[in-house]
Amino acid sequence: MTAAAVIVAGGEGARMQAGKNKVFLEIEGRSVLERSLALFESTSQVSQVVLVARALDIATCEALKYRFPKLSRVVAGGDVRHRSEFAGIQALAGDIDAGRIDTVLVHDAVRPFASQLLVERLLAGLPDSVGCIPGLRVAATTVITEDSWISGYPTNLWAMQTPQVFQATWLLEAHNRAARQGFVGTDTASVVEWAGGDVLVIEGEASNIKITTPDDLARAREIAAALGHRTD
Repeated sequence: MTAAAVIVAGGEGARMQAGKNKVFLEIEGRSVLERSLALFESTSQVSQVVLVARALDIATCEALKYRFPKLSRVVAGGDVRHRSEFAGIQALAGDIDAGRIDTVLVHDAVRPFASQLLVERLLAGLPDSVGCIPGLRVAATTVITEDSWISGYPTNLWAMQTPQVFQATWLLEAHNRAARQGFVGTDTASVVEWAGGDVLVIEGEASNIKITTPDDLARAREIAAALGHRTD
């Protein structure tokens, strides 16, 4: 297996109200983005990382190459996550077509606590499917409402996480088809499923939170302290 990772860090982060891109906010002495980059830097199966960033953040992100040797390219993102993701995958197209990359992991930069063990479990699940993604079961107290009235009690619901792992040629073709036909997915798995690919879901991690709001950042600092995620 020869894998590459695409880290998506192109969001505006308006809900954080931090005055700068939330991926540069620090948690226990390391930025959110540095923590996500470190995950794949330590993953032996991953040979390179493509970082998708806002145009105004590209210079800052380029400087990270000196600390993270696997960070091969920094590319500008699109107006929505789907197109940012596609920009990162397109940057790998030559390697995918040439057979140098057979697996692609797509990860949200604002999930800085995904573990090495989770990545290994995702990669282990890939031979049996086009894609393998992590998720957490949604509580049984979830309901469906119509006009503020309960209309149903859904079962077997999962909340999806990243990283999401896919067969590279399948992923590239799915995104190319989506671009031609105007389909915009909610996440990587939705694009592959739309294109007809089967995606396996495995148990994710409670600590693998997505940092979007100030409350999320406070929780992230608690998780970092509990896990011992420090700079030393």
